[in-house]
Amino acid sequence: MATIAQAAAHICCSRSQFDQYLAESVITRQSSGKYDLDEVRREVLAHLRSVAAGRGGAAGNKLTEERTRLVAAKRRREERQDAIEAGEVAELEPVRRYLEQILLGMRNRLLNLPGQTACMLAMRPQEECFELVDDAVRAALEEIADPAWTAARVAAAGVESKERQTQANECGCEVEETDSN
Repeated sequence: MATIAQAAAHICCSRSQFDQYLAESVITRQSSGKYDLDEVRREVLAHLRSVAAGRGGAAGNKLTEERTRLVAAKRRREERQDAIEAGEVAELEPVRRYLEQILLGMRNRLLNLPGQTACMLAMRPQEECFELVDDAVRAALEEIADPAWTAARVAAAGVESKERQTQANECGCEVEETDSN
């Protein structure tokens, strides 16, 4: 049997380190002068092995937390990849670009209506002018009259973009951006 000072000297640590081991319950607390040196040595060595393996101490807890977060992130990434490959999800960037192209084309077409209809309207009666302008506006708006069709084209653009990227990755090629319009 040994005192705290003798037990600390036996495992080559300071008294404050020994007290820390006691506070962390690495070493079983005994009454003064009753420490079994063999038991103290076994407990400290078991703790040091645990810390070295990344399972003990403050660093071990952080490592375990990091490993848990990494596994969770990998699982989420794989679930997203499975959903993309199953066609349940489309990437937003190609969809956004395609919508921008559609809206820009529609804007340009509507802005060009006055110029397109001006020559047809010269010296015509008001009813005929109304019919010409009305027909031109309706033709331009017909493109966006069926939102389901536009949405399907946009979604297809996102899926096609992902398929092109997957095929390029498989063959080791680079993907060139193309306009879908």
